[in-house]
Amino acid sequence: MVSRRSFIKACVSTLVGISCSELLFKLPISSGSGNRQIPVLVYHRVGYTKDNFTVTPERLTNDLETLQQYGYCTISLEQMQTFLDDRTIEMPDKPILITFDDGYLDNFENAYPILKQHEMVATFFIITDKLWTEDRLNPQRIVEMAQGGMSFGSHTVSHRRLGELAWAEIQDELVVSKGVLESVLGRNVNAIAYPQGSYNDNVLTIAQNVGYITGFTVREGICSQNSPDLELRRIPIFKYDRGIISVIANRGGI
Repeated sequence: MVSRRSFIKACVSTLVGISCSELLFKLPISSGSGNRQIPVLVYHRVGYTKDNFTVTPERLTNDLETLQQYGYCTISLEQMQTFLDDRTIEMPDKPILITFDDGYLDNFENAYPILKQHEMVATFFIITDKLWTEDRLNPQRIVEMAQGGMSFGSHTVSHRRLGELAWAEIQDELVVSKGVLESVLGRNVNAIAYPQGSYNDNVLTIAQNVGYITGFTVREGICSQNSPDLELRRIPIFKYDRGIISVIANRGGI
């Protein structure tokens, strides 16, 4: 049986063999889409645990149905990245990117079926050291979700606060997690969500140097084509929130 250490080494060795341009989803060209304002929501757990980062499956269902009633259309991570790069691509009138941090197992058991039921997509940021933990997503489930239209990005190896680490430690966190996920998915992984929202100039420089093209913070706000690619704002969703449209308006500043 292959050990976790051996698996990680094999994963990292594949990093140089994967093109940074692989599988970017190009959309038809039209005019006027570059002015879109895109809310990026961030959830964590979907279940019945007693903490503020967990929403119930019923709550997530209600959020998604409300978004659809208000005309929002989910977009993939790849569509978001292409939008940031090209003002002429076609976008829905009310695009929205839904993200989940930490890679909990309930994202597969609860969130994924609800998303599929509503024909919506989301992006999941994975802590790669947790791939072998009982309550987290494993490689097989990640692959299944990717085949079902979901996108994935790095949430580093260990979930430490990047802004407090030395240069070499930051590089290890970003390079190793990227390599592991790329080996699991067989495609390029070029998005990072900074654990606990911690980053600094060193983090941004290293992220760009090792091949990340988008970075997501926990600073509240709405994204646009002019947003800094590696400092994208998101709207956190908590257990105690009431009314997803009000949350977007209040935390997105729209």
